[in-house]
Amino acid sequence: MLTVEEYDRFVKAIPAKFKPIFELNTITGLRYVELQRLYYNPSWYIESRNQIILPREAHKKVKQKAPKRTIDKLPTTFPYLIKAFQEGRRPPDRTSWWDNLSRWSEKADISPKVGPKTPRKTIESWMLKAGVPEIEIYSRQGHDPVTSLRHYQSLSFTDYEMRDIEKRLTEWGILRRGI
Repeated sequence: MLTVEEYDRFVKAIPAKFKPIFELNTITGLRYVELQRLYYNPSWYIESRNQIILPREAHKKVKQKAPKRTIDKLPTTFPYLIKAFQEGRRPPDRTSWWDNLSRWSEKADISPKVGPKTPRKTIESWMLKAGVPEIEIYSRQGHDPVTSLRHYQSLSFTDYEMRDIEKRLTEWGILRRGI
């Protein structure tokens, strides 16, 4: 997962045509396959509610029990981001995406390298450490509590990094309190 400083540095290393893919992936915390399917299913984004409602076929995970999942608390600027995403390049296949992320990691001097799961893990860890109620994180990300705790229980950020995280999550509309 990334700190806010690493995230910003990484985004600067991404060519403009790929930025909406990575930014949307991080803000929503979608699995990469869900992101790919969202590209072909723009009706999953409900602009009037500023929400993404993923039907069961969005994930096709064997263990997934919920018939649908709602991604909300999106930035007020999200309609512009999803428009850029929908009008831009389709998300590449997972292998190409991995190669791109690896190349951009080197360019941004980020180690370990950013991978396809990094955006999802980053937003989940930021939300957990910033005090977003765990039940909101579980339902938004499609996890059960055990999975989330197994992945994110031992996270550690400095006070400075926490201030950055809280500020960014507030900007993105995920955290609703003042800083």
